[in-house]
Amino acid sequence: MTFALAAVLKTFRRRLTNLSSRNRSLLLTTLPAGQFLDLNETDFLLNKPSFTVITDLIGRKASISVCEVLDARQERSNEVSRKLRRIDRTARFIEEERGTEDLYVGWPFVKGKFLDDSVVHCPLLFFPVQLSRQGKFWKLVRRGDELAFLNPAFALAYGQFNQVKLPDEVVEKTVDEFDRDPLVFRTQLYEWLKDSQLEINFNPDLFTDTLQFFNKQSSKDLGQLERTGELKLYPEAVLGIFPQAGSFLVPDYDALIAKTEERELSSDEPLNNGLYPFLPPDVSSILAPYSSLPEKNIHTPLPMDASQEAAVRAVKAGQSLVVQGPPGTGKSQLIANLMADAAATGKRVLLVCQKRAALDVVQERLREVGMVSFLALIHDFQNDRRALYTQIAEQIEQIEAHRKQNNSLNAVLLERDFDQESRRIDETVGELQTFKNALFDTAESGISAKELYLTAPFADSTRSTVALEDVYQQFHLQDVDNFVQRLTSFSAYQQALGAEHVWGKRVSFSSFTNADLSKADQIILGWVQRRQSANEQMATLIERPLVLAELVEWQAHDWELTALLALLDVPDAAQLWEIVTYLRQTPNHPALTIEESRLDELADSWLETLATPGPERSLVTTDLRAFRDLLDNALTARNSWVSWNWWQLTNAGKTQLQAVVSANSLSLSEPDLHTLATKVSQRIRLEAIHHEAAPLLAGLSLAESPASLRLLRHAQHLTERLTTLDILQRLPTSLWQTHVRFADSVGKITQIATVVARQQADAATYLTDEQLAQSWAGDAYATKLRQTLRRDFDLLVEADRLQESFSEVERTVVQRLTGHESTNWVTIFLDSIRAAWLDHIERLYPELRGVSSLKINQLEQTLQESIQRKESLSRDSLLIKLREQTYRNLTFNRLNNVVTYRDLLHQVTKKRNVWPVRKLMESYADEVFKLVPCWLASPESVSAMFPLREGLFDLVIFDEASQCFAENGAPAMARGKQVVITGDNQQLRPSDLYRTRLDDAEPDDETPAALEVESLLELAAQQLPQMSLTEHYRSRSLDLITFSNTHFYQNKLSLLPHFDDINRHEPAIRYMNVKGIWQQNTNPVEAEAILTLLDQLAVDLPGRSIGIVTFNYTQQQLIQDMLDSNAVEKPQPSETNASPPDNHLFVKNIENVQGDERDVIIFSVGYAPDERGRLSMQFGSLNAKGGENRLNVAVTRARERVYVVTSLWPEQLTVADTANEGPKLLKAYLSYALDVAQERFQPAPRAEQVLSVGTLLKNKLAEQHPAWQPELPFADLTVKAADNTYQSLMLTDDDAYYQQTLKQAHAYLPIALKTRKWPFERAWSREFWRDPRQIG
Repeated sequence: MTFALAAVLKTFRRRLTNLSSRNRSLLLTTLPAGQFLDLNETDFLLNKPSFTVITDLIGRKASISVCEVLDARQERSNEVSRKLRRIDRTARFIEEERGTEDLYVGWPFVKGKFLDDSVVHCPLLFFPVQLSRQGKFWKLVRRGDELAFLNPAFALAYGQFNQVKLPDEVVEKTVDEFDRDPLVFRTQLYEWLKDSQLEINFNPDLFTDTLQFFNKQSSKDLGQLERTGELKLYPEAVLGIFPQAGSFLVPDYDALIAKTEERELSSDEPLNNGLYPFLPPDVSSILAPYSSLPEKNIHTPLPMDASQEAAVRAVKAGQSLVVQGPPGTGKSQLIANLMADAAATGKRVLLVCQKRAALDVVQERLREVGMVSFLALIHDFQNDRRALYTQIAEQIEQIEAHRKQNNSLNAVLLERDFDQESRRIDETVGELQTFKNALFDTAESGISAKELYLTAPFADSTRSTVALEDVYQQFHLQDVDNFVQRLTSFSAYQQALGAEHVWGKRVSFSSFTNADLSKADQIILGWVQRRQSANEQMATLIERPLVLAELVEWQAHDWELTALLALLDVPDAAQLWEIVTYLRQTPNHPALTIEESRLDELADSWLETLATPGPERSLVTTDLRAFRDLLDNALTARNSWVSWNWWQLTNAGKTQLQAVVSANSLSLSEPDLHTLATKVSQRIRLEAIHHEAAPLLAGLSLAESPASLRLLRHAQHLTERLTTLDILQRLPTSLWQTHVRFADSVGKITQIATVVARQQADAATYLTDEQLAQSWAGDAYATKLRQTLRRDFDLLVEADRLQESFSEVERTVVQRLTGHESTNWVTIFLDSIRAAWLDHIERLYPELRGVSSLKINQLEQTLQESIQRKESLSRDSLLIKLREQTYRNLTFNRLNNVVTYRDLLHQVTKKRNVWPVRKLMESYADEVFKLVPCWLASPESVSAMFPLREGLFDLVIFDEASQCFAENGAPAMARGKQVVITGDNQQLRPSDLYRTRLDDAEPDDETPAALEVESLLELAAQQLPQMSLTEHYRSRSLDLITFSNTHFYQNKLSLLPHFDDINRHEPAIRYMNVKGIWQQNTNPVEAEAILTLLDQLAVDLPGRSIGIVTFNYTQQQLIQDMLDSNAVEKPQPSETNASPPDNHLFVKNIENVQGDERDVIIFSVGYAPDERGRLSMQFGSLNAKGGENRLNVAVTRARERVYVVTSLWPEQLTVADTANEGPKLLKAYLSYALDVAQERFQPAPRAEQVLSVGTLLKNKLAEQHPAWQPELPFADLTVKAADNTYQSLMLTDDDAYYQQTLKQAHAYLPIALKTRKWPFERAWSREFWRDPRQIG
């Protein structure tokens, strides 16, 4: 749902009641005590008419006596004095709170009705004054430059209700140019009114030098008596509180509404309500990252903590945001740094706050760093104009001096040093960030290196591990729990089964059901029976049983045995077996060494020699080769007739040739001679075969023939087969007698082995080979198998299902663990996997080893030194940049004189017709901002001084935004490009001192979100991101902030007390029950006790600033009156201005103490039983919604000590049924204060924990060192002596380090600890892993 922004703005404008009947600057019906005095009551108190006061004011008299402070002769004078004292107190309180001076003399008064029937009874002119006690007189002192000015609320109301457009010169009319003579003054006033658009009847009574008593008339009476549209002047004069600044917000809203309606008319959709419409449209989209902003871009001259730096970086990145700043967390420090940093980059900065003290604190911080000339603090835009113009003029005069100062060598060197230190910080933070990332990164292994250091075996540990270097990366430690859980269960099953369990090594039972139990049992039984049968058969065959392995071996050689038996299944098997038997008995026989193929070759060759024509057989073996040579000669000669005849005549071998030819039935013809040559060759080959075969056939009953060789080859093959099969060698000799018995026995054994093998295969579903073998060995094992199977079947099934769930790599791990006791498997695995991952991570991130060398310490020292040096350099660099902006882009005339600021200088130095600040800014804003870029003012002053221009300021900062109404802040926001809203939603809600606010109707579903909130802080938080400041600096003791931290801030605040302070063991809260009585909303006994306490503190705690806080207004007034009566009154304004405002005593109630702090705070609770002993459970504003915030503010004001002065014990309060939290928390605080006072309070460590307990180094160190315990919220461990005093702190790399920024951990915290004299040491998890004994 969207709502027209214009409607929201109109509601905001309506809430500004300056133009309503509730505004006493428009309608004064009565004169409330403490705020107003009818000046006619002073008539002749000092022997002069009351009109003399007006005469002296018109005559510009510096001070005007009103009455004596104390006149014993005249009670009327004393009554006026009492009223003046109350008015003075109120005026000074408003000035201290808001910085505005709202005390005026109003004269003359306008009375009547506007055209819309709105009644009016208000001053026409306001004369700014101050009340001062000078000697024995009360005096009015002129304030500011202006004599008097037209009542702006009246002028705005006149224009709106009478529908008249009044020019600015009328609305902003002053009477400085009017004459000093009262008669002439009144005449000039008459003439001016006559010439203006204001139609007011000038009553003739005004020209008489008398005053009339103020006519107290109600709004109803005025409505009945006055005539519509008629306004008259009356000679009434009132001294009182007339707030003016709010009137300047209304024109801003008129302009905003007009602009918004114009935009909405030109747009199809209504503009959304909220914060952003008051800003340029691009601001809401700025969400840039800011953590990587280089240091050289940050110019913060004041120390920062991590939360403040985060806010600075967010703002530097262009982010508009809300900063929640609990009490004492350095909001002012942050704001000062933001303003300085923005100004250094040439930006215009505006700080807006309704609390004077808040503006003063920021101004003081900036003054300390030398920026006083470049900032303007405007508490009251009218009274502070002269000082502002003087400052601008002085800045113009200093331009040349600024230039010379910036051109010095020191300035150049300073910028270089600043850049160097900034770069060094960035580099150091980068290295430390790399280390921290490596320490806490979980992406690599699933858990951080830090956790591994604390959970892996120590570096020198002798604990058992298994090698996992090849598989560890398969086990991501973040996901290893599932495996560990399964391994734990599996190891438990292993333990239950035991290492010697007969089913320890088994087939997987994971898929078995109950049916398999009986099947397995039958398998075992059948196996036993098979064993018995086989053994009986084997006893018959070989006279002994065979073990299962032998039978398995027989079955394994089934093919070879079958082939062997086939070799014996031949006709000549008997002869073959005879040869085999001989060969087996003669293992060295040549026939066993020759190749089988050679025997076949010999047989074939033998047959070839016997082929036609056959071998020559007549020659003796010895003559064969000689005859072959003779035959070759004859064949050669036989080629020709001549040579053949000659050979026959001459060769002596012809006779032998003739004989051999004849023996072979051949002739001497050439063909026959060739045939004879063939026969001789065959004979020679045959002789060679006989020579080779003879040893092979030796000893064998075989003829020399090719067939014998072939039979020998078969015998050789069979013998080799028989020799190769070891199982046959184990057969008894009796089986080898005949081939028939051998074949029969081998066949039967093979058949038995086959049957056993088949049954073994069937049993393999349930039994392993080992189990089958042992069961074959005897009945006892099988019986045990059957018994344990029935007993442990379910256990075995579940164990194997677990094992089945393991992946391949998991099974590898389990296999490696089996060499260790199953009770230690999980521990060994985790130790091993962590050690492997830790080694991996340390190789990947070698910077982790920096804590064990000097590197991290050196980086930390470098960072601390650079941050401190940069802070110092930032101050000088800041001033250089501010000075430079004053003379950049100057314009010169032909005489080389600067003309840029010439007209501006004229306007701020002239004595007459001095321009208002707003007119000056409308004309010379750019020049003024170059000279003074930083401004501090209230929301009303902003609207009064600065034109409503988008982007007039680059950065608008609001402080104490929880106390600022949303409608008061919106116009200032509209002037900024970027906004930072600071405040605390746990502190006071918005309130308008001595003014009323027109409330809206109850919100409903149709109410825009912007109208459902009161404060600017809530409005901003609807759409802007929020950050919180977390470091508390105000309290010097944990006692003072712990209650608030616990009940309001979820223990997110951190306080670091001084080492010496915390060891004093003095309670910072004192509980004083004075047993007072509740009388007319006061407790006089408590008031008296407080006065006595003040005297005591002046002696016990000299020089301490003190604040008294009451729980209601009447008690506050009582104590203040008693202080006045005892001459312990707070200093006069003149005295206050001469000394730091923090040093004086204040008396406030819980409604208006926000923003104040003192060394000592004294509470006057007030509530007590009445004279009849009855205790009423009425707690004033604490009972209201948000009342608990008032209590929170009150209890966080003290720096050193709190005194609770009360008339109650906590248990006297019955608050269980109260509607709101205020009374409940009051009771809780009283209980807490009593505990602290009686030394029953003990600080507690911060409970925040983001790392798992098992990964906390502090827990391991506390176990190792009993004197080291987590006790204080700002350290991991504290080391205490025997006398219960703190000795030192121990910091670790646990939760706190993990959550802290690098600067906080390595610089801000160590620097703070050193500053507060705390001895401390940093312990690293890696050092604990290396050797826990070396820590401490």
